This record gives sequence, structure tokens and C-alpha cells, in this order.
Amino acid sequence: MAQTTTLPAIASGEAGLQRYLQEIRQFPMLQPDEEYMLAKAWKEHGDSKAAQKLITSHLRLVAKIAMGYRGYGLPVGEVISEGNVGLMQAVKKFEPDKGFRLATYAMWWIKASIQEFVLRSWSLDK
Repeated sequence: MAQTTTLPAIASGEAGLQRYLQEIRQFPMLQPDEEYMLAKAWKEHGDSKAAQKLITSHLRLVAKIAMGYRGYGLPVGEVISEGNVGLMQAVKKFEPDKGFRLATYAMWWIKASIQEFVLRSWSLDK
């Protein structure tokens, strides 16, 4: 039976956010060659473990980008969750043979996903 790793969940409140940020630090950053091989395995063979490793190694990037959107008064955990959706889209569409790192490509998907969430959720009445 295949074993799957559960991604860290973001609990509500400041303590839950701090715990999440601490948990995502456990996932190592990837070296360029390892990232390339994982991306190729995902793209060519649909290797879900490779995709998961690509995602978990970039969760800190999502959190860093999401923190820049604190001024909108939205729950940071929800902003991070939306950024994670953007990261997953980036991994799905990433083409490693183009010569760019995943972080460079994913940054735009993460920001787009968060900005779309902000536009849907934010109002001037708050």
C-alpha cells in the first residue's frame, strides 16, 4: 500500500500560523539538479512523490509572498492556502527544460492566485 505524506495544515489564529511556519521549515530546499530531476519525473512519468517534494520544498516561498498581503485584513492562513493553490498550478505547468528554476516560475502563479483571492474577498466596507 502506498504511503502518502500529509502536508501541514494551517490552524486558525496566530499560534496556528506560527506552528505552520515552523512545520514548513522541516522541508529542505532543493538543489537545482535535484529540482530538475524531480520536475522531469513529474512531467514525463506523473510521479506524484516527485510533485509532492517539489511542492513541499517551496512552501516557504508561498508563506513569504503571502506575508506581503497582510495589509488587506484577510486571514493570513487563508492567503497562504490560496498561494499554495497557485504553487500547485505552477508545479503542474512547469517545464524544467526551459532552464528556469521552479521558484522563479511559481512566484507568478502564487501571486496571481493570492491577488485573485484578495479581489474576491476584500471590500472597502471592512
